[in-house]
Amino acid sequence: MIGGRSGIPDAAPDRGGSGPSRNERVAISADGGGSTRGRGSGSDSGSAARGGRPGQIADPGMWAFERANAQLREELAQLEERTRRRDILVDDEAVFEFYQHRIPPEVCSTKSFEGWWRKARLETPDLLTMTADALVDEDTPEIDEGVFPPSWQQGDQRLSLGYKFEPGAEDDGVTVQVPLALLARLSPHGFDWQVPGLRAELVTALIKSLPKNIRRNVVPAGDWAARLLAELPPQPGIIQTQPADVPDQSFTATLAALIQKLTYVPVTAVDFELDRVPSHLRPTFVVSDERGRTVATGKELTELQRRLAPRARESVAKASAQIPTNAIERGGITTWDLGELPRFLDTKIRGSQGENTIRGYPTLVDEGTSVAIRMMSTEAEQARALPRGVRRLLLLATPSPAAYVQQHLTGTEKLSLATSPYKNTAALFEDCLAASVDDVLFRVRPDGQIFMKAEFDTIRDRVSGVVMDSMFETVGLVARILAAARIADKELKGATSMALLPAISDARGQLAGLIYPGFVSSTGLAQLRHLPRYLGGISARIPKLVDNPGRDRVWMNEAQAATARFETAGGTMPLQTDAAPHLVRARWMIEELRISLFAQELKAAESVSLQRIQKVLAV
Repeated sequence: MIGGRSGIPDAAPDRGGSGPSRNERVAISADGGGSTRGRGSGSDSGSAARGGRPGQIADPGMWAFERANAQLREELAQLEERTRRRDILVDDEAVFEFYQHRIPPEVCSTKSFEGWWRKARLETPDLLTMTADALVDEDTPEIDEGVFPPSWQQGDQRLSLGYKFEPGAEDDGVTVQVPLALLARLSPHGFDWQVPGLRAELVTALIKSLPKNIRRNVVPAGDWAARLLAELPPQPGIIQTQPADVPDQSFTATLAALIQKLTYVPVTAVDFELDRVPSHLRPTFVVSDERGRTVATGKELTELQRRLAPRARESVAKASAQIPTNAIERGGITTWDLGELPRFLDTKIRGSQGENTIRGYPTLVDEGTSVAIRMMSTEAEQARALPRGVRRLLLLATPSPAAYVQQHLTGTEKLSLATSPYKNTAALFEDCLAASVDDVLFRVRPDGQIFMKAEFDTIRDRVSGVVMDSMFETVGLVARILAAARIADKELKGATSMALLPAISDARGQLAGLIYPGFVSSTGLAQLRHLPRYLGGISARIPKLVDNPGRDRVWMNEAQAATARFETAGGTMPLQTDAAPHLVRARWMIEELRISLFAQELKAAESVSLQRIQKVLAV
């Protein structure tokens, strides 16, 4: 058994003489159990030492020393994986010699070995038990295993790490084991620092990936890597008693700032060509479900989070539901029937590296005719859904004045409203009411985050007090907007020259980004008041375009450059309902820029330029 599982070759040169051969004697004693316990070949021994089945170590048919030796070899083989070396474990011949020097020559059969060992182990129980000194090559330099930790800590989460030394394999290098329910809470910042044992290699590779004009200031790369490592702030991910802080920027940003500080050469994170960095220096994330089954793997944590967001939310909800006090998901809610919506709920789970916390974020989800309490996996998801859920409850609690308002519209207003992009007038009025409710909600709570019944009741009462006047004002404003849109559309249809087609297409795109189904509540009352001016700007542009197409082209290029930067930053026109504040700000700055270019006579509401828009987007 030792020959097959603990690494003793079954074939070796004969000892010579009339006694049993060296191979026969050691193989018999190593097998220890006769023919019923077959021995593996020498090549099998090598493979067992480097990643053999863990179950072999716990084989109940093994002697105690065999189990201990197999366990030690497995641990040392894993150390080779972590340190990316193949020179730590001694070869099979050295293992053979270990037993050869301890087993007497007269032991030449299974029976004689068992008889001898039963007596010998009483006097020297550790005679056949190997130590690290016996298995580690004497020329191997001392290794600090602490720089290749078994786990990684981020915040209050502790994740298991695995190591693999197989160049070319997808999971070559460090592997981070991520429970699906914890996926959304993780930040890529910190993991990109790598484990301490690989950080010097990472920094060296990053230096070599820099453009030549920067790289020549930090050569030789290895020496500079050592210097930079000495200057870097405390490493993230180390195991400690307090939650580990998450770095506020990427490792490349930190490294770039440090290089610039030491060399006075401008360097930014984008200067590093990450494609030139060996893949084993980027951790692989393995996401597994509650049953331990692998759900997905990849190098990009944010991409895994995006792709698995629905499943991560379900996993968090399922974990939370295991604790009765946390099982709060339900639907069909039409009134605020809870005292307080918890901001978060924690569920403790125990893994191989200790206890972790699954944090769920309850929120209200708008389901059309009612709302539901759903558990989200991130605070950001909670924040995106909650205002719309609160709005739905406010709408359900507020009698609609739509019929009364519609009865008191002027004929001109009715004609304008009939041209709206909504499917019917009822849908338009419903959206106007939603915008009126939002206006009150966001005046009281700019972020729309309502968790307490008392606060909800206050907002509901304020809505009831102003809804009639607000609806009249909103519907009247929308009528003026639609009238201005009709005039702009007429001007665009009047410009028929093919030479003007690019500019006309640009203006039509602007119009489509302002007037669309749902534009009233999506734009919001505060910004809605500017739409007549923006639409007037389209109408004012056309005569100038016909008069001087070249000048319009210059202005259009500037406006389109601003729009391109906006879209590169993640913006869309129309805006998504959950667009980030800086994207909302930049989107309306682009409209003001168009006024300042094409319709100066209408006056922009603020000083605006392409550079200022870029500054807003650079967050």
